Formats: sequence, structure tokens, C-alpha cells
Amino acid sequence: MKGSYEVAVSRRRGTKYQFTVRRNITVIRGDSGTGKTTLFDMVADHMRYGEQSGVSLQCDRPCVALTDMDWRSQLAGFQDSIVFIDEGLKDLLSHDFAQAVRGSSNYFVIIARADLPSLPYSVDEVYKIKTSGKFHSLVPMYAERGGHRYSLSAAKPKQDFSVLVTEDSKAGFQFYQARFTGSGVVCESAGSNAGVLSWLDEHRDERVFVVADGAAFGPYADRVLKLQNEHRDTMAVCLPESFEWLVLASGAVRSPKIEAALAEPSDHIDGAEFMSWEQFFTKLLREEADGTAFAYSKAELAEAYALPQNADKVMALIACRNVK
Repeated sequence: MKGSYEVAVSRRRGTKYQFTVRRNITVIRGDSGTGKTTLFDMVADHMRYGEQSGVSLQCDRPCVALTDMDWRSQLAGFQDSIVFIDEGLKDLLSHDFAQAVRGSSNYFVIIARADLPSLPYSVDEVYKIKTSGKFHSLVPMYAERGGHRYSLSAAKPKQDFSVLVTEDSKAGFQFYQARFTGSGVVCESAGSNAGVLSWLDEHRDERVFVVADGAAFGPYADRVLKLQNEHRDTMAVCLPESFEWLVLASGAVRSPKIEAALAEPSDHIDGAEFMSWEQFFTKLLREEADGTAFAYSKAELAEAYALPQNADKVMALIACRNVK
């Protein structure tokens, strides 16, 4: 399934929810009493009883709730739908559930206070519910402060650092390593998104610039940004969509297909084929740069990417001014 979808759910003369689903995985977080379970129950009631439930549900795709104990069989019956899941689902954190989501033609709206490390969801698709009287909407849990910098406070982002750490261990890491050679800035790889938190725990005295793929960083954002909030004078967290997205957005590689995909990613990315947008942008860069000086491989970065006139454009997108 592709595209973004407006969802409007309301109970007659009562609670109303309105929000947009943009990717294959949307996560709703928040404390008890904020309206998360009410939303799920309204979708479930409408699925069971239709208009007789007293719930009105408007969306261009079917909206359904995963309610059965035998959730595998129930999910198998849903196609090209927006599936709502409450945190009470026993297997929500299991490998089996993650495998069922991978390759599914459905979009998923998951209500969960816990992180879901087995699912690569975007930092931009984690929401909390905002309430104004009877009206409820979804607002981002994590604020982007410009230059793909994220923080839990409005403090001015730091520009001076001595270490750049990235989750990437291949092409992206090679790019940053080449960029900062001779600058006095040390580049290190945490090996994975999960590894970023461990690295930061072990290097709390460093002045560090973190850059990771926001497309799959949702499960780790809360803990990393809370740690940044404790060390706001020495840590900056930058979460662009992915390294491949940065390259494409910089204009180093151009084509009508790239321009269209960057303008409206949801319209081009099929959640059944690409578990995260990072996978799509990697494939797009590889295909569009094939046969050029920018031919892309995750294993080894082409020299053209490290040339100053190209590297400068990438670094400008993440507002990283430490090195000229």
C-alpha cells in the first residue's frame, strides 16, 4: 500500500479524532488517560457493528482493529487496510508479530507505551494525542529543530564537537570519515541504531554529534533524546531520513524520478516492499546513479561523494558547521 490517508473517527455527539497516516507504521504513545485506548475501541466498535455502533469512521482505506486472540488468522484476512493495534496484544513485542508486519500490504497504527525495537519505524511517525475539548489530534512526540536536529527542549543546538558517531558502518561512515579527515574530529561507528545508545552510555564525557537514520530510529529516539537532554551542552542528535536520502536531497544525483520521490515519498513507497523509507531511498540511489561516477554501493563509497563540492551539499542539510 502506498500513499497518505486522512482518518476521521467520531462518536455521535462525543469524542472526535482526526489525523493523517503517512507510512506503513505509525506509533501512538502517551500516558494512561490520554485517549489512546478510546481511539482503538472506537475503531473496533465500528468494525464490528458499523454505523449501529454510533461511531462514524471516514477514510479512503478500510480501518480495522486487531482484536482476536488468534491475531495471525485475523491479520491474514486484512488487505490494503489501516490496522489499529492496542498495546494489550500479548505478542506485540514478539518476533512473530514483527515478521507478520514485514511484507504486509497493510498500514499499522500501533498504540504502545513501550519501545518496539523489532520494528523499524520512523522518528517522525511517533505521536502523542493532543486534546481540545471533544477533539483529538496526533502531534509528533519528538520535535525537529531544523537541520534534522531533534531534542526534547528548545535549547540552541550545539555546533562544536570532537566526535561524530553514526549507526552506519559502511558507506555513510566512510563518507563522514573522509569528510573529517585532518579536522581533529574523530568519526566512530556504533554499528547499529541500537548501538548508538550503548556508545553514548560509554562516552558521556565526549562532545558528540550523533547522526543516524531517522527512518528506523523511532524505537531508540526516546532514550537517546532523554540522554541528550541530560547532556545538552555536549551532545547533538541529528536524524535525517537516511544517508542515501541526504545524498539524493543534496542534488548530487539528479533525475525526474528522484525529484518526484523526494517531493511526495508516501506516493512512491510501497510498505509491502520496503519496511522503511531508508530501503526505498537506497534502491532509488543505486538505480539512478548506476553507470555514473556516483554509482552507489553500501559496501564501498565512490570517490565522487567525498569531493568537497558534493560533500558540502550533504553536510549543509544537517547543519553541521564544525568543519568548513
